[in-house]
Amino acid sequence: MSHELTETNGIVEMAYVGDTPWHGLGQKLEAGASIETWKTAAGMDWQIKRSRVRYGAGDAQRTYDDAHVLFRSDTKDALSVVGSGYKIVQPGAVLDFFAEFAQAAGANLETAGTLFGGRRFWALAKLGGEESIIGNDVVAQYLLLASSCDGSSKTEARETAIRVVCNNTISLALTGKTKHSIKVSHRSIFDPAWVKRELEATGGNFSAFVKAARALAKVRVDNAKAEAFIASLLAAKTTREDVSDTPAYQAILGLFNGQAIGADLAAAEGSAWGLLNAVTQYVDHSARAKTTEHRIASAWFGNGDSLKTQALEMAMALA
Repeated sequence: MSHELTETNGIVEMAYVGDTPWHGLGQKLEAGASIETWKTAAGMDWQIKRSRVRYGAGDAQRTYDDAHVLFRSDTKDALSVVGSGYKIVQPGAVLDFFAEFAQAAGANLETAGTLFGGRRFWALAKLGGEESIIGNDVVAQYLLLASSCDGSSKTEARETAIRVVCNNTISLALTGKTKHSIKVSHRSIFDPAWVKRELEATGGNFSAFVKAARALAKVRVDNAKAEAFIASLLAAKTTREDVSDTPAYQAILGLFNGQAIGADLAAAEGSAWGLLNAVTQYVDHSARAKTTEHRIASAWFGNGDSLKTQALEMAMALA
């Protein structure tokens, strides 16, 4: 599959509203579609089942009670092997969370789907309106809810910002601010009501981020400062003696110097805000990855997400 998204019976397990995604695949829905419609269209209407591990041959087969195989109810494909105490979060539960949350917080689902054959699944909803940094450079507040069934991640509800002009996702992890992410271990039962209360208690992150972004837009960054910033950011990510020789360094610097989408907007051109967005665009759309879905997973949950958070903290130090 060139697009690298989960595909079952010829259907890509992803649904969306609004503009067609970068890969041009998935099922387009009308705004306000029911949660059940979302489950079907996003390929998230199957169940994760579990079965004890069996070993041996013929009549000598035995079961190992402390290890369970998790598998899809529709295709019967194995997803992972976990301990007997592993608490499953069903793909549909991620969407069910938004059924009530959407009414209370005005959330509007925009995309949902699965990665890695169904081992990870997510839903992304827009919260409230949009805020201008300067002029047409606009950011919007989103909530990402994601989980897994292969031990790769906890169930997480995370506030995030998306820069509208380029669709880059930007961390809200401002140092010293309230937490922007709620995580639930698979050793615990996922309680949507508790997660909702925790999210409500962490209000104010997006407003603080918008204020910080406007401050970054006023900080002038020349090429020498940009080069030093990028070199420092990537220093721990390479074994090369000269960081400036790395593809990542060259890509981010090129994005900052005008190649990025929205690089010519007043808020971004020659500013710390533009430098931050050069990093986020690189991570979200250009960073080297085994597959596209590996890049998505990294940008949202892994090394890419960590790099974006570090870039935000470093950019704030320039303000």
